[in-house]
Amino acid sequence: MRTRTLDLGRRAEAGRQGGTIVIRKGVAGVLAVIGLLALSTTGAQAGAGGSPSVLNSFFVCNSISGDDAGRQVNVSSSFWNFNPMNVRIGNATLACAFSKLFDPNTGAEIAPNPGLTKEQLKCYSISVGRQTGNPSNQSALSFTVKDQLLGEDPEVNGSTTQYICAPASFSPNF
Repeated sequence: MRTRTLDLGRRAEAGRQGGTIVIRKGVAGVLAVIGLLALSTTGAQAGAGGSPSVLNSFFVCNSISGDDAGRQVNVSSSFWNFNPMNVRIGNATLACAFSKLFDPNTGAEIAPNPGLTKEQLKCYSISVGRQTGNPSNQSALSFTVKDQLLGEDPEVNGSTTQYICAPASFSPNF
């Protein structure tokens, strides 16, 4: 098994070009990540009545261009109190992986969820300055991906890292 290093050498900040389209894609991407992670944790806890599980990791998310899943699903137990039926799942737009974050001043690892109470995610757009290093350690730009929604997607193209997501707690303001 080969290990790949995440290339943060490219500027990961989305430009202002495209105005509303860029913003809409970014918001849709973040919502897709939160929804997919919520669905995956719900599925993992199916034996416990479908309760979401506590998140205990940060996630780094890259833009991707994947195939249309061509499926419809019903959403249940959404924290957002929005449980739509017959939701059409479209193209894959983000890929996220577990990651560790470290304080750049002390080198200490940042704990993602110290009290183990957070079940939602909050994603931050990121900006990365020019990086130096060995170009042979750059991540592949094309992948074969398998998941429970589409199955195998043989030509998923990746691009830059756009978000870091952290476990979070949301409380409604009534």
